[in-house]
Amino acid sequence: MDDQKSGVVGQVASEIKQFVCFKLANEEYAIDIQLVQEVVKIHKMTSIPQMPEFSLGVINNRGNIIPVFDLRKKFHLSDKPFGPETRLLVASVDNTVISLVVDQVLDNVKFDMSQVDPAPAVKMNVDREYIQGLGELEGRMIVILDLQKMHEFIMKEIV
Repeated sequence: MDDQKSGVVGQVASEIKQFVCFKLANEEYAIDIQLVQEVVKIHKMTSIPQMPEFSLGVINNRGNIIPVFDLRKKFHLSDKPFGPETRLLVASVDNTVISLVVDQVLDNVKFDMSQVDPAPAVKMNVDREYIQGLGELEGRMIVILDLQKMHEFIMKEIV
């Protein structure tokens, strides 16, 4: 009787999440917007010796020293010089601020998580464990990344 009053008989609550969508090598990816602090243009980086190939060094962003990771290298995509659209996504994961190089920031998108498909069981550039799911929006297929799991892997490689 209480369920009928609340109007939720047989309905499953959907979870709408918002993501920052970006492009890498003609593919679209997204990360949870709640993790993104800001988007900045590429600026001077200082390299750090003996770091993995996907670690480009650090930047000084308004007095904060932030590590820079190249997703193209992490995903084994072909190299591409930085262009006018190249950006750094500055994100906070596990109380650590990091930045990710992306080819282009596209837009912010929303997905009903009940409509997001799991990663397919086929070989992809991105390891399946880093994929939260695949979302389709207006004919666009967007790979939703699990930044938490990616960060755990990165920390294992650089610490």
